Amino acid sequence: MARNDLCPDAVAYHGQLAGDWERRYRKRSFQARVAVLEECCRGRTLRGNWLDAGCGSGFLSRWLAQRGCRVTGVDAAPEMVEVSMNLAAADANCERLSFRQVETIARLPFAAEEFSGILCSSVLEYLPDPQACLLEFFRVLKPAGLLLVSVPNVLSVVRQAQIVCHRLGKTFGCSWVKFLDYSLNQYRAPEFADVLQSCGFSPAAPLPFGGPLPAAIQRRKWGGPLLMFAAEKNVPGAISR
Repeated sequence: MARNDLCPDAVAYHGQLAGDWERRYRKRSFQARVAVLEECCRGRTLRGNWLDAGCGSGFLSRWLAQRGCRVTGVDAAPEMVEVSMNLAAADANCERLSFRQVETIARLPFAAEEFSGILCSSVLEYLPDPQACLLEFFRVLKPAGLLLVSVPNVLSVVRQAQIVCHRLGKTFGCSWVKFLDYSLNQYRAPEFADVLQSCGFSPAAPLPFGGPLPAAIQRRKWGGPLLMFAAEKNVPGAISR
């Protein structure tokens, strides 16, 4: 989870989950995150330095390292950074992995054009200014670098059911879908594609994913509660696709 100055509660919430976060990747909903990344990256050669922005326990950082990338994972929750470092130390690709705490992914402590790729998985929904983060990603990405970013899918029947349960729980003084207490943003696919383009990226068609539904249903525009975008940083002077 990556901190923005206006959402410290979201960082604290995810920090409390750090000890259990790695086990979530055993669930179908989290396994779908790996499956959609594999689909997005099919036919692409992943190489060079990568940034995992909001790395959590580092599961996806290690996934990138297994494919030959050198990965820097950043997170605002110190508990997550500690867990990710401990897990990386026992990983066969530990020499390709490093982790550090940052205050915000809208102001990264890295040089311009330092990374060949950036992964930002289920982070932007918690931040009040996602566009500022995307502009920072543009700054630290190499020309034609790849951004893999997921955001909530407002059209998803799963997402809408979660919202209904969350609102119903609030009427009884409960928080049945706790993460929605901190979620600020959700998008239609064309809407977020426009945001990416305004920040200098050329996005491919997104892939809906996630939730308990079968994989084939997840891929429908009303299926998965998340949208995964693969977007390349525009090269100056090139014709945008």
